[in-house]
Amino acid sequence: MTNNFSDHRSQLREACALTFLGILQVISSALFLHDSVGLQYNHQSPVVYAYFIFARYCHGPIAIFFAILTISVWGALLMGRSVPRLLFDFCGGWYIFKFIFGFLVVNALLFTPAVSPHLLLWQIVAYIPFFIVTWGWIFWRVDFVGRSSPQQVIALPDALEPITSFDYYHSSLLSLVNKGTSSVKGVSRHGRLLVACYSLMLLDLLGVFVARAYGLIQKVI
Repeated sequence: MTNNFSDHRSQLREACALTFLGILQVISSALFLHDSVGLQYNHQSPVVYAYFIFARYCHGPIAIFFAILTISVWGALLMGRSVPRLLFDFCGGWYIFKFIFGFLVVNALLFTPAVSPHLLLWQIVAYIPFFIVTWGWIFWRVDFVGRSSPQQVIALPDALEPITSFDYYHSSLLSLVNKGTSSVKGVSRHGRLLVACYSLMLLDLLGVFVARAYGLIQKVI
């Protein structure tokens, strides 16, 4: 009974994280579509143009599909039912794809002349929480789910026992607060590779943010 309750509570927390990612996806797409009207479809940047088309679908049919899926998951969980692991992984896999695509776009926008000077800045602001939660979910999924004990792949030096999913999201956030100093450590070979990718992406994101902020300040001055 205790294990069932613990599993159900874990699924509720995971549903909260994935729902939050869905909301951020809609916000990011809405901001991009609103501010990119004057970009003339960005023929100068194939990545940004592809994201423009992608954002339209994310703000339309895809958003509706995931809204229905999210409501179904929450309906099952609130009635005390267990949701198949595959369904969570499907949602998580989609957000990872969106996360990688968004990362490419944030970098591409830095070199794209935009009509709205705030376009890149708002995309970064919307992307940062998406970045934190997505990496937190990835760390938790790889290190925690289906394993006898946590921290076999990823170590969380600042976390206290017992380790929960919250600790992975918290560690992902701490790395940003610590200005790129990673709060997660790789234990296995795959873990070290994962942490290296995370650290490089985080440093890149911080660099893009600083560069865009500096550019806006220069225009004001």
